[in-house]
Amino acid sequence: MQFVLVETKEAIRKIEKMAKTIWNEAYHDLLSQEQIDYMLSKFLTKEAIKAQINEGYQYFLVKDDKNCGFAAIQVGERVFLSKFYLDKTYYGKGLLRGFVDILKKHQKPIYLTVNKHNYRAINAYLKLGFIKEKEVVSDIGGGFVMDDYVMVLYDI
Repeated sequence: MQFVLVETKEAIRKIEKMAKTIWNEAYHDLLSQEQIDYMLSKFLTKEAIKAQINEGYQYFLVKDDKNCGFAAIQVGERVFLSKFYLDKTYYGKGLLRGFVDILKKHQKPIYLTVNKHNYRAINAYLKLGFIKEKEVVSDIGGGFVMDDYVMVLYDI
């Protein structure tokens, strides 16, 4: 497995394309199609990804035998695992664990937000030692909110 830092327009385009497929698979039972489309247009277009990179986020292509997902982090006092998305055929293959192990090298707590009803993801993070720190509801515009848990890994 590899986690390749995104540094080219081509890699950003690959993430934008993958995001449409992955998000529609991952969230079709959790969010309305309108909210999925809104969030993709707000957070995962080429322009949005470039803007996030300019704000200090680092994006990675997740590769196994091919590009199978993407991740994004922001490092500050803690490491914010902003995104970790895989094609569903790669679930359970240890890619999340491998990425979290890399993030532990920062020797800072790692935190993330996860939809309260995304039980598959929540269970994956719990298995890695993350704890539910708090609940948050964030207005993201367009009449939509994100209803999430903040999960944190302190045991680095």
